[in-house]
Amino acid sequence: MVKFLKIFILCLFLYQGCYIDQPHEALLDPENRFGKSTVKILCYDYFHNPLPGVEVSINDTLSKITDGNGYVSFSNVLKGNLKIKFNKDGYSTFFIDTFLASGIPLELVEYLNFVPQIETSYVYSSVKRTYDILDSLRYDVNFIVKVLEKDSIDDISLASIKFDFGEFSFIKVYEGNFIKCSLNFNRLSSPLNIYDLIGENASIKIKDVYGESLIVKNLTLIRFVEYIPTIDYPYEAQQVDYPYIFKFRTDKPYYSSYINLSINDENDSIIFSDSFSIYDTLFVYEKILKEGEYRFNVRVYDLFGNFSENSVKFFSK
Repeated sequence: MVKFLKIFILCLFLYQGCYIDQPHEALLDPENRFGKSTVKILCYDYFHNPLPGVEVSINDTLSKITDGNGYVSFSNVLKGNLKIKFNKDGYSTFFIDTFLASGIPLELVEYLNFVPQIETSYVYSSVKRTYDILDSLRYDVNFIVKVLEKDSIDDISLASIKFDFGEFSFIKVYEGNFIKCSLNFNRLSSPLNIYDLIGENASIKIKDVYGESLIVKNLTLIRFVEYIPTIDYPYEAQQVDYPYIFKFRTDKPYYSSYINLSINDENDSIIFSDSFSIYDTLFVYEKILKEGEYRFNVRVYDLFGNFSENSVKFFSK
């Protein structure tokens, strides 16, 4: 009986010993449930929309992809320090360090930063006829960068352009799905003669709040438009009857690429707009306009996207 009791106690000791949480190197041990927990993670974008397709890795050993709800889970993860990596195309890759306690599920909610992307960048000049007594011509140079930034306009912490003579901040506005970053130099705002901007190298930097940077170098103004189109008919503030006839001409067509004609109402809404050959000198608008005030615009573009513009106000009965 004593011998049987000793054997029973020995077997019981061996049985319990099998389930002692012994230190070991394996991240997963299917034979031992002790010292392990579940890790659940939800991934969102800046606007709290679920982010599918995020690759989530734990200690460079376990890896899964978030589902359509931005959700991923790992079971039987060994307790201890965890280094979790988040990676998705178009978003900033980042790591977090955390600790997994034995038998306690870990639930995380993480937000991924969209990396801004430059859709296009360009510079152009313009000369416009105005009816200000103090300034009959307006000369402008404009630097434009369109940025795709899904995390909102506030996520762009820096948008600036740098020249040899100084650095200037862009004005940021929404334009469709993009954020338009622009800077205008004219006779009043320019720190130098705007003609000196021809050939001046510009370095543009866009940066978001997470430190992601975009750089456009050597964005230069190729040339400056120095002429404006002439409108021969109608005269300023003239009454025009149906059918509406407009006569115009360009003095230096060999510099030009095409002409854009437009008619705007008194609220500056576009009634008509179309492009024509630079050799056109006559346009007939055959739709009846309501009685009121309108403006006829002639804009001439050169081969580099620069333009000159003239307009007249007219009245329709």
